[in-house]
Amino acid sequence: MQYLDMLTRLGIGSAHPGGFAATLEQLERYPLPKGTRILEVGCGTGRTSCYLARQGFQVTGLDLRPDMLAKAAARSSAEQLEVQWVQGDITDLPFDDGTFDVVLAESVTSFASIPAALGEYYRVLSPEGTLYDREVAAFPSMSAESREKLSEFFGFNQLFTLDDWEAALSTSRFVRYELLERSLFQEHLGEDQINHPDMLQFADGMAFLDPTLWETSMRHDELIEQHKTQLGYTLIRAFKG
Repeated sequence: MQYLDMLTRLGIGSAHPGGFAATLEQLERYPLPKGTRILEVGCGTGRTSCYLARQGFQVTGLDLRPDMLAKAAARSSAEQLEVQWVQGDITDLPFDDGTFDVVLAESVTSFASIPAALGEYYRVLSPEGTLYDREVAAFPSMSAESREKLSEFFGFNQLFTLDDWEAALSTSRFVRYELLERSLFQEHLGEDQINHPDMLQFADGMAFLDPTLWETSMRHDELIEQHKTQLGYTLIRAFKG
């Protein structure tokens, strides 16, 4: 079973670095103005998108996986929220130029061609729009073998270092960018579920009885433990205007 298949079957809503706690802290530290039109790319089961919709924002959630979007739609229906759910690829966004004021990504861009995704984020942002993207980053000390092993497990197209992210952003069309909140990658899921329980996590029936799911979960924990001193993450904030 692939990592993303595991997340889908379990319906996990905040698998990104830092978990839902990091999402809440980010939104408090960098508040968004009322009326902001938000696109969350790689929205998964829609936890962040629904939270933003509850705050009164106009939210569109996009994901490549229809089974993820089905769970996102069930979440918004249960909460009686209006969110537009769209299936699509982050390297070919199905929206007109300048449609959104904010593009939000939570450990999504690394799964695709990063330059292509950054180009699409830029295109669909309004002239004064902003990208917020929380992404994993390897330390320069990590071996090529380890980077390949992690990329294969998680399904990353590329596992960038912070310098790689800087280089990609410098060649994008964004006029200014910052790499904020540089942190070590820490296992967060257990603590995050205790502090911020997801009451609308829709797991597939009998998923918990699938041994391949638990094998994938254990492999995930092993890889994080093996590389915890060589793996981090950052919050990218990039400005179109």
